[in-house]
Amino acid sequence: MATRMGIRLLGLLLAISLLGLAIGCGANPEPDQAPQVKKKKVIPGVNAPLTGTAKARPKRENPQTSLDLEVEPPSQQTVRPATAIHPEVNRLLEMFKQSKDDAPTLVVWIVDRTKSAANMVDAVKMQAQYFYDGLVIEAEQQATANSEEVDEQTKLLTSVYSFGESTQRHLEASGDFQAVTEAFMQIAIDSSGVENAFAAVRQATDDVLDLRRKQGYEVFLVVVTDEAGDDQEQAELLRSDLAKYAIPVYVVGVHAPFGKRAILPEHVEAGVGGVAGRRFINQGPETRDTEQLLMEYPSASMVTETVDSGFGPFAWEYICRVSGGSFLALRAPGYTSSMLNRPGSRPVALIGSYNRSSLQKYAPDYISQAEYEAKIQENKALAALIQVSKLETIQVLSNPTRDFMKRDEASFSRELSQAQLAAAQLEPALLQAYEILRLGESDRSKLTNLRWQAGYDLAMGRLLAARSRVEGYNAMLALMKRGKKFENEMSTAWVLVPSTDTEVGSVLKKIGDRAIQYLERVKTEHPGTPWARMAEMELQVPVGWQWQEQ
Repeated sequence: MATRMGIRLLGLLLAISLLGLAIGCGANPEPDQAPQVKKKKVIPGVNAPLTGTAKARPKRENPQTSLDLEVEPPSQQTVRPATAIHPEVNRLLEMFKQSKDDAPTLVVWIVDRTKSAANMVDAVKMQAQYFYDGLVIEAEQQATANSEEVDEQTKLLTSVYSFGESTQRHLEASGDFQAVTEAFMQIAIDSSGVENAFAAVRQATDDVLDLRRKQGYEVFLVVVTDEAGDDQEQAELLRSDLAKYAIPVYVVGVHAPFGKRAILPEHVEAGVGGVAGRRFINQGPETRDTEQLLMEYPSASMVTETVDSGFGPFAWEYICRVSGGSFLALRAPGYTSSMLNRPGSRPVALIGSYNRSSLQKYAPDYISQAEYEAKIQENKALAALIQVSKLETIQVLSNPTRDFMKRDEASFSRELSQAQLAAAQLEPALLQAYEILRLGESDRSKLTNLRWQAGYDLAMGRLLAARSRVEGYNAMLALMKRGKKFENEMSTAWVLVPSTDTEVGSVLKKIGDRAIQYLERVKTEHPGTPWARMAEMELQVPVGWQWQEQ
């Protein structure tokens, strides 16, 4: 038995030896090779000096057509953070990527560093940083796949500026994408509340002209701000260079409130104390001059500052359009409820959504100041609209006394007289504004500009409606003072309620009818516009009154 086991063990060892010999004979070891040294990819502006070897390109005959930047929701497959925040910004970044594939490209970021824009700027910077991170990954992949030296100019350069009271340059034109991210991180909040935005655009334009003129770079200026700027007078001076050298300006911002200068309250920039007489927030209007009657609404729930104009602040839209760029309005600019809250009122936000193509028919005239003034002089109705828009905000009958308890004749009459006095104080301002518009009414039929037609009709309709309510209220109180008996002997009070009819004569009825005629014309002829929205708000409150007993 032992002998048999020994034979088996000897056979197993012999088989293992033969297997090892077979493996050894089949192997063909390669001779030692010297390690290969991979050529480092030379990228001008990143790891080599920027030499300016790109061939000069002639400037465009006409500015590049603006983007068709209708907002499109991101696809469900999008998983990168920030890409779903602002689709408008994503499409802008894609345009830069396409441009660099076609020609050497320079993107200049000009960022608002004041308090009100902080959240919006952070969101846009995050999207931009992910964009540049993606380019870094692409560059590394290309460098790995291709060991040949690059003898052409870097295809995408970026520079970064920020502005508040002064302009700061954080990065000169560079192809180092990591440096772009670091430059964004250097931007700190400016607490001055001053936004010299156009001075920043001027400096950036001057700095990049050589790359545009001599080296043929496609240059894009991107301004990120939520305000109109405190130095808008420079826009007129900028337009010539931007148009001449075909340098488009794209502004990522917030629509102007309709006919207003601001939606945010002053304390957002000024702090609690503020500075007397100093305007810290400047976000509009959407026109070169204010073209809207400033008047309260008859209901406290109607906040006129919240109506979206559908256009950016005039000066920004102006240089965007003349340069071939676009104003990209963000629907969610990052405002918090505390930023939007005015003392004694509820928080507000821009409301209203309009069809982009339809609203273009109502675009402001993006013309020079001289051309604008000439148009005003040509038409009395337009001149009247501009004049009435310069008046202080007109108060209306928004919360009048309407309940009158009849305890005795003396106290009842006294309460009626006090209510009359409060209403009478509103009439002079209303009559002054109405008289201005009335003098221009003969030229209303000559207005061909849809914006000015809607503006004049809305102003006249609102003034007539306010007059009808105030004068009708006063007249109804006077009527009650002359005596009116209860039909129900159990009644103890008279209540004045809004009504579509009036009980105090044909003159007031005519005023009310004209008000409705003007407001209905705005709704009918200008549907889907801010004017129609405001006319609808006005029509929600009847222009007449009637007495009811209780």
